[in-house]
Amino acid sequence: MVLWILLFLVLLFVGMRVREHYVEISGPGARPSKTADWLSKIDAEAPIGGNDDEYLRVLQKFYDEIYLPARTENATVFIDDTAVKAFADSITIPSVDKDAIRKIITAGFAVRRTGTGAAREEQQMVKTGALADFEGANLQPKDGVDNLYPNFFRSVYIPADMRRGALPEGVYTPTEQQEEPRREGTYDDRSTSWTDVKFYGV
Repeated sequence: MVLWILLFLVLLFVGMRVREHYVEISGPGARPSKTADWLSKIDAEAPIGGNDDEYLRVLQKFYDEIYLPARTENATVFIDDTAVKAFADSITIPSVDKDAIRKIITAGFAVRRTGTGAAREEQQMVKTGALADFEGANLQPKDGVDNLYPNFFRSVYIPADMRRGALPEGVYTPTEQQEEPRREGTYDDRSTSWTDVKFYGV
């Protein structure tokens, strides 16, 4: 019995240790370098084809000029997101995306959001161009129908992108276009709860 209690206590202790939790790091921490965690943050936000070294130089500049002096003076201070945005807007390197570097800094350093959530949402609203005053209701098609099989024959399906992809394993042969589906998309799972309202099965 004592052995089971000891085993339970060990498992409880291990479970408490491996649980994910927020860790407050005091001081400036390590300078951004070509490590896996920083490269992962860059690859997650930077546009495809971006130069990792240039993004690292910008991150190191932010660390040296803004973050290190502030955290040296106060080891737990947070940098306001307005200061981060001002720094990102001051970047003059053409290949460094300003919005991406702002997101990387916000994810990698101690940054405090200012303003309310409603104000931030208002800033993200599209007010100009083709998407001005766009509402989610516009996503619902006016002639949308559930029964897709009979409507399949209204037009011939043509893929939107007909380019031959350059893939690592080579170029695939063109996909054979099927004239009509093999069967209608209805499904009867033969259960007592099945109704014809369930027009398809997954």
